[in-house]
Amino acid sequence: MKLRALAVLLVAQTAAAQQLNFVTCPVVRDTRTVPCFLADYEGETYYLAVQQDISADQYPPQLLHEVLVEGTIEKGPRVCGGIPLKPVKLSVLPEINQACNTILPAEPGIEAPPTRRPAGPSTRQPGGAPTARPAAPVRPAPPFTEREWRVLYDFDSAFLFSRDTRSVNQAADYAVASKAKRIEIVAHRGATLLSNGKVLVEGEAIAAQRAERVVALLKGLGADPDSVNVQVVSSPPRPDGKTDPETRLVSIRVLP
Repeated sequence: MKLRALAVLLVAQTAAAQQLNFVTCPVVRDTRTVPCFLADYEGETYYLAVQQDISADQYPPQLLHEVLVEGTIEKGPRVCGGIPLKPVKLSVLPEINQACNTILPAEPGIEAPPTRRPAGPSTRQPGGAPTARPAAPVRPAPPFTEREWRVLYDFDSAFLFSRDTRSVNQAADYAVASKAKRIEIVAHRGATLLSNGKVLVEGEAIAAQRAERVVALLKGLGADPDSVNVQVVSSPPRPDGKTDPETRLVSIRVLP
């Protein structure tokens, strides 16, 4: 029984070690295609993302700013010279740090992973397939039932990226089509447990700022202002080092 308990403990410790949360300066690695973003932590280098445009699901960090990295080590070969983290959440911290300016030159044998498209203006690649035409938006249709959308945020940010505005657009379209009697907005403030034991807590006003921007967007898209109800949760939850990015959110619940 003791051996079994020890085995379970070792498995749990190994699983926990796969999650990394840390703050550091990003490093840019140039390649023959697109730049890669890396991060050094406790003597090891990790791959974060490649430079892409605003349509990408994962936005890269920025030089001259530290980045909060919340990711899980992925088994497999190195990517662009670093151990890959996937999934990974990257939050650019607002303060300027002049020390975050390292750019490494391209080296033979270190290549960026394949990307949907390169950074910069949209162009077709030689021999590539024609770009697919965007699908026509699907208008909400009855029967209308209660639905919820969740908008997740970078740490200590109220900025809505294009991927987030799509969710708000869908909620607004549904509220208008269903003539919603009530739209419930619940905005949360988050916290993150770093791998070194330190806890980062978002600013006290961040939840209210997130709610304000989502409500303004919903109303601008045609949602009935009288149907909107807002709750701001300013107390941060106790972070666990695993699900912390999910606590930085605004939920939009539409009740027809």
